[in-house]
Amino acid sequence: MRLSTFIIENIEVILQEWEDFAGTLDVLNNANKAQLRDHAKAMLAVICIDLDSAQSVQQSIAKSQGKAPDAEDDTAAESHAADRLQAGFTVEELTAEYRALRASVLRLWQGSVQTANQDDIRDVIRFNEAIDQSLTEAVARFSTMLRDSQNVFLAILGHDVRNPLGAIIMGTQLIMHDTTLPPRHLKVAAQVLRSTQRVTDIVADLLDYSTSHLGGGIPVTPSAYDLSPECRSVIQEMKLFHPERTFRIDVEDDIHVVWDRARISQALSNLIANAIQHGRPTSPVWVTVNRHEDRVVLTLQNEGDIIPRGTLRTMFDPAKSFAIKTPSERSASQTSNLGLGLYITHEIVLAHGGEIRVTSTEREGTTITVSIPAAAKAAP
Repeated sequence: MRLSTFIIENIEVILQEWEDFAGTLDVLNNANKAQLRDHAKAMLAVICIDLDSAQSVQQSIAKSQGKAPDAEDDTAAESHAADRLQAGFTVEELTAEYRALRASVLRLWQGSVQTANQDDIRDVIRFNEAIDQSLTEAVARFSTMLRDSQNVFLAILGHDVRNPLGAIIMGTQLIMHDTTLPPRHLKVAAQVLRSTQRVTDIVADLLDYSTSHLGGGIPVTPSAYDLSPECRSVIQEMKLFHPERTFRIDVEDDIHVVWDRARISQALSNLIANAIQHGRPTSPVWVTVNRHEDRVVLTLQNEGDIIPRGTLRTMFDPAKSFAIKTPSERSASQTSNLGLGLYITHEIVLAHGGEIRVTSTEREGTTITVSIPAAAKAAP
């Protein structure tokens, strides 16, 4: 008996096994029959149609890699993933359901087949390809929805925290202007203000991070201005924050650009802060800004530990860069930020149509080069 025929004729037995397995998962302890069988019948129907249809070698390869043709409507697997996420499933539990479905169908079918022929072997291969494709669709939808929900949470958290932080800053500034207070109290107020400003910066990074994931990038509003004095102002500000560090500055005059002034200043500040944090305390930080034809190039260089090639590829991914740090490095970095600075800088550069690259060698140290069209347009 062909596998597709077996599935259709034994659909209730297969669904009962699926139901029995789903009932063992904690999140479905109190689920009803319809919830336990959620989308399984529809997925098996699609698989049966697939088993009975012609298939080229290329289609077989694509299916085994989980690549499905684009469809306007959600597939049964995608709908199943969305419902399972809302039910509180983990991705491991979602994957376990597919393992159970695969095992149930093949085990039950094996009992009805005495001797396998070439068609039977082909059906098993195509069934596994179809399950892999369905699983890939489900995991992709599950991961996307989970990531979006996390980013919405971050955006809401960041937005709601800003108001009380603003109130703390205003109250602390009012206290600092009270000349009747003892110097010791004013010193404490100044420390509170600095700490609150640092938390405000972290919240701003969180909002940028969530916005870039939810809206397809960090929004920018380009306008015409002279970049040169703006760069010098940012560098001077960093000098005041780090008087113990030496800077080597080479900023060309009259670099007129059409960029988002605030965002580019934020990116430059992040890059300089990164160079200071990871460079040797006794070595200078080089900042060069000049124009090359229709593009502007910003270069930051420092001397420090050589960055491994594998790490260079993940420098602008906050999740991966955090994962490769040792516990002590994580603790040190978390005292001042969440490690989002380089990621946000990367998104700002991309939003301006530019590119950013990093090199790290024994001879030249670590160099970050940013190249952006002088007349950038906001990304759609």
